[in-house]
Amino acid sequence: MTDPSPETVRVDAPDGPVEVLVWQAEPPGSDATPVLLACHGWTDSAEVFEPVSRALKRRWTVVAPSAPAHGGTPLRGGDYVIADHAVSATAVLDRLPPLAEAGRPVVAYGHSMGALTATRLAAARPDVVAALVLEEPARTTLRRSQSTARMREWLVGLRSGNHASRVAWVRANHPDWPRDELDPWARSKAAVDLAHLDRRVDWGEPLPALLADVHCPVLIVRGQPQRGGIVSPTAARRCAAACPGGAEVILLPAGHSPRREARAPFMAALTAVLTEVS
Repeated sequence: MTDPSPETVRVDAPDGPVEVLVWQAEPPGSDATPVLLACHGWTDSAEVFEPVSRALKRRWTVVAPSAPAHGGTPLRGGDYVIADHAVSATAVLDRLPPLAEAGRPVVAYGHSMGALTATRLAAARPDVVAALVLEEPARTTLRRSQSTARMREWLVGLRSGNHASRVAWVRANHPDWPRDELDPWARSKAAVDLAHLDRRVDWGEPLPALLADVHCPVLIVRGQPQRGGIVSPTAARRCAAACPGGAEVILLPAGHSPRREARAPFMAALTAVLTEVS
């Protein structure tokens, strides 16, 4: 089996084009085999899911759209509204084979900012999305993020160097990350359109309100607040209680990126969801 080699696809959504990476399963799955639709976090890109595809041993197809202003997907007009990302993701779900194949189940998965998009996708397409996986989801409380200016300052400093310096930064600051996570992370930071950070960023409704419209099973994977996790025990309980289709919460020895910081147990949990849907 060869290493994952993604296909790059551009999907025309109602709000503009979307850059999508697709890691095909080997061999291709049947109509009953689920597809993992992965939505990345703030300032990441679709590319950061290559290690996920590799860790899944290519048993399932992984489809990853880049959010507006990330990974080659153009910035849209007006305020930067996180809820609008679901427009692009829904277009990918509806138009991109094998997602558009009749009866093909989808596991929607999102990290941080992307968890909000994955949740909206699950609510909008209950006939297609069979399960929802949320990794350290954003907006689990009523408190709104005020970090846009800090994010811009950090990115400008990070991008003042080259790719090697960005890899060195992430290696020094996240020594527990597997080595195959470093290059995709560093490239994603160079691909962010900084102009979106000059606009008002609207994070929208809190996650529990969005989960009230999701009727498939939900898995919430959270890290430890003392290590940088953003989901408190109380917030996790509220999110789980809001899920009509039931929810499981897993706490891993990690911060804000459990799939990177606790890869083995995270991938075991994700694989279990994909297997259950199969």
